[in-house]
Amino acid sequence: MALLMAAAASTPLLIAGAASAQSAPTSKAVTNVGEIVVTATRREQALSKVPESVSAFTAAKMDIQGIKSFADIAKFTPGVNFDQDSHDITIRGIQSTAGSSTTGVYIDDTPVQARNLGFNSNNTLPAVFDLDRVEVLRGPQGTLFGAGSEGGTVRYITNQPSLTHFSGFAHAEAAWTDYGGPSYELGAAAGGPIVQDKLAFRISAWGRRDGGFIDRVDYRSLVPTDKNANRVDTYALRLAFTYAPTPDFTITPAVNFEKRDQHNHDTYWLAISDPGAGVFLNGTPDRQADTDHFLLPTLKIQWQGPGVTFISDTSYYARKERVNGYSGTLYNLSYFQHFLSSDPNISAYGVPYPTDPQGNEVDSAGHFFPLLSPTGLNLPQMPNYYSQNNITNSQYNWTQEFRLQSSNPAARLQWVAGAFLAFNYQRSTEEINDPMLPALTRLLWNEGMVRAWGERLLPNGDDYINDTRSHDRQIALFADATFNVTDQLKLEAGLRFAWTHFDFTNLNDGPQDLLDSGGVPATASGGKDEKPLTPKFTITYQVTPDDMVYATAAKGYRIGGATPPLPIVACGGVFPTSYNSDSVWSYEAGAKGRFLDHTLSLSGSAYYIKWSNIQQSLVVPICAIMYTTNLGEAVSKGFDFQGQWQVTPHLELEAAVGYTHARFTTDALDSTQDPPVLLAGKGDSLHVTPWTVTLGAQYNFQFFDRPAFVRADWEYNSHLNALTVEEDPNTANFDPFLVNNPATNLVSLRAGVTLDRLDLALFANNIFNSHPQLNLQHQDSTTTLFEAETFRPLTVGVSVNFRY
Repeated sequence: MALLMAAAASTPLLIAGAASAQSAPTSKAVTNVGEIVVTATRREQALSKVPESVSAFTAAKMDIQGIKSFADIAKFTPGVNFDQDSHDITIRGIQSTAGSSTTGVYIDDTPVQARNLGFNSNNTLPAVFDLDRVEVLRGPQGTLFGAGSEGGTVRYITNQPSLTHFSGFAHAEAAWTDYGGPSYELGAAAGGPIVQDKLAFRISAWGRRDGGFIDRVDYRSLVPTDKNANRVDTYALRLAFTYAPTPDFTITPAVNFEKRDQHNHDTYWLAISDPGAGVFLNGTPDRQADTDHFLLPTLKIQWQGPGVTFISDTSYYARKERVNGYSGTLYNLSYFQHFLSSDPNISAYGVPYPTDPQGNEVDSAGHFFPLLSPTGLNLPQMPNYYSQNNITNSQYNWTQEFRLQSSNPAARLQWVAGAFLAFNYQRSTEEINDPMLPALTRLLWNEGMVRAWGERLLPNGDDYINDTRSHDRQIALFADATFNVTDQLKLEAGLRFAWTHFDFTNLNDGPQDLLDSGGVPATASGGKDEKPLTPKFTITYQVTPDDMVYATAAKGYRIGGATPPLPIVACGGVFPTSYNSDSVWSYEAGAKGRFLDHTLSLSGSAYYIKWSNIQQSLVVPICAIMYTTNLGEAVSKGFDFQGQWQVTPHLELEAAVGYTHARFTTDALDSTQDPPVLLAGKGDSLHVTPWTVTLGAQYNFQFFDRPAFVRADWEYNSHLNALTVEEDPNTANFDPFLVNNPATNLVSLRAGVTLDRLDLALFANNIFNSHPQLNLQHQDSTTTLFEAETFRPLTVGVSVNFRY
C-alpha cells in the first residue's frame, strides 16, 4: 500500500505516475496540481493530454482516500457503479448480467473478466496492494482492449522491478467496526537491482481481514450461530524479475497469486434486524460463502528500436471460485410453495384432502402455507430443514498480444498496431444439495421421491445440477494512429477486426431438473461465430498548452453466444437457444484544462450512447429457469466532471460528479409466448444511479515541524428517479414489493503525520453511522421474507507505513 503521507506535506494528490508513490517525497511543499502519466492509449501520456474520459488513482491517492478495493474506487469515479454481490461494474449505464462482461478488467495487459454462463459467474476482485496506479476508462474501448470493453475498461497497473535503485515499504493497519468485528491488514513490498542495470526483482506479500458486522442466527431463537459472519479474508503475493541483456531489450516474467474468502454474504433479514440499534441478523440456515483464488503467470518482452517499440505480452490466467450464490433452503421452499395451496383444506393438487372413515384428514401437510414467513421457515414438523447451493466457476485463459508502436513523442504521427489471441476455457457448475428432500416430500405431499419427482436424489445428495462448459476463442488485429495536423489540431482513427468463436456443452440432472426425463440427464450444446469490427474516431484541439477540447465516436461490442434449451411443458413455450452480439455507439465531447498557474485542474465530458440488441438474462416465472436472449434497445446519456484545486499551499479541494440517464427506448417483448409478453417497457430504467457526487477537502500543515494533514470526503448517490423493470406494472417481471435504493450519504475523515520514514494516520469511515436499506430482495413475488444490504457501520482505525 502506498504511503498515507504522500499528500500530507502539500504534495498534490495527482503526482507523476512514472515514479512509485512509495518513493514520492513528503517534505517539499508545492502549490500546483501535478500530473499522472497513464497508458490508457497504450503509450505513456500525461492524463491532461489524453482525449478520453479517464480517472486515474496513484498508490498515494488510494491510500489517502482509504481505497481498499474497486468498491471504494467506484465511489470516487463519476459515471461508475459497482455491485458488491455480483462484482459487476457499470460504466455510463452499460451493464448486464448476461453473456460476456460489459467492462474489461485488466491486470497490467491481461484481461481477467468472466463470461456469465449461469447464476453468479462473478468477476474476480484484484487487490490494490503494491500498485503503481488504477486507471478507469469510460466509454467503449473496443479498438485497443477488445470485445469485453463495451462500456469501459478498468486497468490495475502493478509496480515493476527497478534496474537502478532499491526501494521497499511495509504497511500495517487495524480498525474497529461499530457492532462488528475488528479488521486488520499487514503487507510488505521490496525490489531493486540484483545486478545493476541488468537484473532486478520485485516481491510483495499482503493480507487483510475485513471484520464482519452481520450475525448468523437460529431463525427460531435468534441465538447467534456465527458472530460477524460476513467477514472477508484476502491474501495476495507477487514476484517479478526484469532481465536486460542490453539497454534496449528487457524480459519481465512475473506471477500473481490472490485468494479471497468471504465467509458469508452481506445480507440481513429485515423482520428480525434493527439497523437503528446496530442489530443486523441473518437467519438463513445455509452459509453463503464466496471463495475465490487465481494464479496469473505473465511474460513481457520489450525491445526499443529506432523510433519504434515492440512489446509481447503472454499470460495464463487460472482461476477458481466457489460461491454459494443463493440460499438453497430459501430457494427450494419458495419454489415448493408454488405447489401448495393457501387453503388449509385443499391439497397441492387443488382438491380437498382425503378423510378416513371417521372423517379425519389423512394428510394435513397443506396446513403450513406459506413455507416462508417474514421471520424464517414455516415448517413446524421439520424446523431443521436445510439445503445448500454450490456454484463453482473456473477460468483457464491463455492470451497473447504483440504490439508495435511509435516511440518518438515529438513525431507528427503516433501509432500503435498489433495482434491479439485468446483461448479461454470456462466452466460453471450449479448444484443444489438437498439430502432432506425425501423427508420434506413425504411431509408436504405424502409421496415418495420417485412418484413426486420421477427419480431419486443423485448419489451425492444433489437434487439439481446444471453443468456448463464453454470455449471462447478470439483472434484480432488492431491499429490506432494519431496525426498532428498542426501543433494544435490532432486527428485519431482506430480499428479492430476480430474472428470470434464460442461454444458450450451443458448437462442438467437431478429430481428438480425439469429438462431431464425419468432420471435420464439432459444434454445440450451450441455455438456462435462472429466477425466484429470496432472503429474509433477522435478529433482534438489543443487551445493552449494546458487546455484541450475533443470529440470522439467509438463502437463497443460483445460477442454473442448460446444458451441451454428450456423444457417446453414446464416453462410453457419454446425459448431461444442462442443469442446474438450486442453493440454500442458512443458519442463523447470533452474538455480538459489547467488554470490559475496550474493550481486548478478541470476535466469534463458529455456523452450519448446507443445500445442495440441488448443481451439479457431472463427467468421464466412458471419454471424459475433462466435463459439468455437479446431484447430491446436503450440510450444512456449524461456527463462526468472531475476537478482539483490547490486553493492555497495548505488547502486542497476535489470534486467528482457524474450524471447518467439510462433508459430503454423500445419495448422489449418476449415473442416466444402467445400473446407476446412485455419484459421491459419503453422508458424503464436500466438500474443505474443517476447522480453520483464525491467532494473532498484536505488541509496540510506542520505538526511540531512534521508534515501533517486532515481530510474529509463526502459521497452521495441519488435515488433512482424512474421505474425499473421490476417496478413497471406492465412487465412480466413486475414485483410490487420491491423498492429502489434511497439516496445515500457517506462521510469519512482521515488525519496523519510523517515522522521521517514513518507515516501514521487515523481514520473514521461512515462517521454518522448511516445504514440505508440497500438492494432489497426476496425469493420471488409470493414470499414475504425480505433481505437487504447496507453500509459498513462506523469504522475507526489506525494505519502505519514504513518506507526504506
